[in-house]
Amino acid sequence: MENDQQPNLPDLNLPPRPRPEDPGYEMVDGDGNILLPGYKSVDGGHESNEPLKDNVDEVAKADSDNEQLTTDNSEKGRPDNSQLTTDNSKVQALILTGFGINCEEEFAAAYRLAGAEATIVHLNQVLHGHVSIHDYDILNFPGGFSFGDDLGSGVVLANKLRYRKNDEGRTLLDDIREFVAGGKHVLGICNGFQVLVKLGLLPDLAGTVTPEVTLTHNASGRYEDRWVRLKVNPKSNTPFLRGLDTLEVPVRHGEGRLIIGNSETAAAIEARGLNCLSYLDEAGAPTANYPHNPNGADLHCAGLTDTTGRVFGLMPHPEAFLSLYNHPDWARRKRANASISEDGDGLKLFRNIVEWVASLPHPPAPSPGGEGEPDVEALGNRPRLTADKKQWFERLKYFSGDMRREPTPAEDTLWQALRNRQLDDAKFRRQHAIGTFIVDFICTQHNLIVEVDGEVHDETGQAEYDTGRTYELEGVGYHVLRFTNGQVLHDLPTVLQKISAALRQYSLKN
Repeated sequence: MENDQQPNLPDLNLPPRPRPEDPGYEMVDGDGNILLPGYKSVDGGHESNEPLKDNVDEVAKADSDNEQLTTDNSEKGRPDNSQLTTDNSKVQALILTGFGINCEEEFAAAYRLAGAEATIVHLNQVLHGHVSIHDYDILNFPGGFSFGDDLGSGVVLANKLRYRKNDEGRTLLDDIREFVAGGKHVLGICNGFQVLVKLGLLPDLAGTVTPEVTLTHNASGRYEDRWVRLKVNPKSNTPFLRGLDTLEVPVRHGEGRLIIGNSETAAAIEARGLNCLSYLDEAGAPTANYPHNPNGADLHCAGLTDTTGRVFGLMPHPEAFLSLYNHPDWARRKRANASISEDGDGLKLFRNIVEWVASLPHPPAPSPGGEGEPDVEALGNRPRLTADKKQWFERLKYFSGDMRREPTPAEDTLWQALRNRQLDDAKFRRQHAIGTFIVDFICTQHNLIVEVDGEVHDETGQAEYDTGRTYELEGVGYHVLRFTNGQVLHDLPTVLQKISAALRQYSLKN
């Protein structure tokens, strides 16, 4: 009939409609700023030099009678000062939002279920220095539609991170590279994965953060929203996937097709196990066939890591399968096996990285000589510390000089066997300054450091310092061998054999 009204069904392609108490149109304040209260998903995308304000407070001022609204929203992951108060006893995960990102709450839930402290902040808070990524252990780029995918998924956000400089002349990409070089971890899912690829952080074979692959429109020509099975590459070295074999998770994307420009890049990715996740068919074999491979990705690839394994990105959404009850087939599975785990496959990934980070040693105190950051020099795809000449002359020269003049018997014995290229024609230096540390012996051609531990290393707390020192040096590309005085003095041939093996293993020619 003509007078029949159409049912008032939600249109998922449009923003949420105004609440009955809203006027139904945009409101502006006296300065001309648009006020859009109540909807977290509405994001103007502009930058401000002012700290972000809490929308809940603005709504409360505009509608003091709506106490329930304030209560309901006050517990959501708001980027205010109370949320930025972190528990240092827990692994700290920083989750970025804003500019169209919309999976931050699921990300936070995953980390909290895994036992970490999750902090959600708007990207502007990081860009303007109100929040530092270096205060956290894991940096996370969630899924969504950053900047509406207007120039392609992840492109605008990646360019913003690459080119926008802060007051110190640094970009966020500079900070992320330093973050990773310091041994910390980065995760990007879906749109976040696209951002990491466009930034050149994945796979970063050359170590120059130059884009080497790309992600483009699905081969199906349509947006894909379906469940897929994934196989973990046993050659992968990322802690995110440690101990996992297969995963079942959903995909939700229109541009998830990985394109590798040339066969040499593809071969290098495969040789190093950087193609860490593959789409599987019903028989459990990697496949290029639709719909099991929903986008037609090269190498059947659903995810990549960088060469360190600390940067990881994937197109599917593990944060969308945290509980058995997220799965559309959970009821049948529960009936078939009443004792089935109620954890979703995706939660395993988050537990992996939280447990891994929690197991890492704390950073150590510096060696005598004090402050100063290590210089990092790119050498191929291996960053390495170099001696800071100014710091060397002003702070560390005298300490290392004293240590050279008064070596322990073990240090002197090992030096006599290493000096003048006696071992495998490798040039060693002794008592050399590397950043804030003085190391016993170093061969820069092989990124190898050899430490000889005397009796002082038996003292309380020294073992934790030694572990942390090793962790810091290895985090920027060095390999560290440690021997006791007794091993050097009483079994020198075995010590030299191990050093020789390390020189062959870590040759920069390999």
